[in-house]
Amino acid sequence: MKQNDFRQDVEFLNKYVETIVLENGHGGQVAVVPAYQGRTMTSSATPASSNSYGWINYDLIARGKQDPVVNLYGGEDRFWISPEGGQFSVFFDPEDPMELTHWRTPALIDTEPFDLVGRTASSLSFQKRGRMTNYSRFTFEMQFDRNVIVPDPETAAARYSIDLSGLQTVAHESHNRLTNVGDQNWTPETGLIGIWVLCMNEPSPQATVVIPYQSGNAAERGNIVNSDYFGKLGPDRLIVDEQDELIYFLGDGQFRSKLGLQRERVQPTLGSWDPVGGTLSIVDFNLPEKSPNGYTNNLWEIQDDPFAGDVINSYNDGPNETGGMLGPFFELETISPALALRPGEGYTHIHRTLRLEGERDALNAAAKTVFGVSLDQIENKFG
Repeated sequence: MKQNDFRQDVEFLNKYVETIVLENGHGGQVAVVPAYQGRTMTSSATPASSNSYGWINYDLIARGKQDPVVNLYGGEDRFWISPEGGQFSVFFDPEDPMELTHWRTPALIDTEPFDLVGRTASSLSFQKRGRMTNYSRFTFEMQFDRNVIVPDPETAAARYSIDLSGLQTVAHESHNRLTNVGDQNWTPETGLIGIWVLCMNEPSPQATVVIPYQSGNAAERGNIVNSDYFGKLGPDRLIVDEQDELIYFLGDGQFRSKLGLQRERVQPTLGSWDPVGGTLSIVDFNLPEKSPNGYTNNLWEIQDDPFAGDVINSYNDGPNETGGMLGPFFELETISPALALRPGEGYTHIHRTLRLEGERDALNAAAKTVFGVSLDQIENKFG
């Protein structure tokens, strides 16, 4: 595992693709690449520490060739579309088996650049029009409007009531609007799509994802967590703490695994603690009060209920059935409701990321404020 340096990351990126650095006015910096769908690649809280928080795929970028299946360049905030699997998937061609060898990413969210249409010292605005056809052969005519914003640290920390004394921080958020620009309604019968934002992180042996959830019995709210994407997980990788109402998931990048929470279990916050890098990460998003069409189901199978999907996910990379791996990295992911949009209608999904480093006592206080547990408690879950 390499220890990232923000300045080296930006220098590397600029060798291959235009990279814009936004600033928060207090030393924090955020690197954004327009050609990679306006994604935030990485960030750093202070020039002095220069820690770089996002995962970047150095090998793929340096190769300079596009992969026909997927180009995971990396990124702390990257824009995708759901569903990934099922009869309404936009990642599999009609009639193909839903297996990794047939999976491919739509070019619109993989290789095609977004147009930069606005810029300030702390924000960028992007736009893109295009189309996608799902597994059931329905074509979506769409427009993406994406705004990347770097807020003042105090403003960002105030969302969580965090005291910044003894801490360095950088925050960034993306406002992702998807509009139906065609002449057909998007309906459940022909399939719906959702906005999906993923935060990719450098793995480490003790990196631990922490996810608060809503309590309640299974008859009322369903299972607490879905962890069956790539097989069952044991307590060495997944722990549900019903006393503190928290889910712990290991982000070591050594075992391919994924979990998700559905609407009745979700709190609008998740995060991670990496004791090796000394970084506390917090992600939150705009969770609507109602989602009349549910959430798209990303399981790789023809589904009985294609709109009973997850609202948040976390993915830990590792060797797959081909013998290789995508990263390694781990992800913190948020998804919008399934979007039944009439022509001209749009929906905006907001995804926010906050990175904290500094004195352990101050980080400990922040963890208790946001998650209700100490850093020691988090670290002790997986020993």
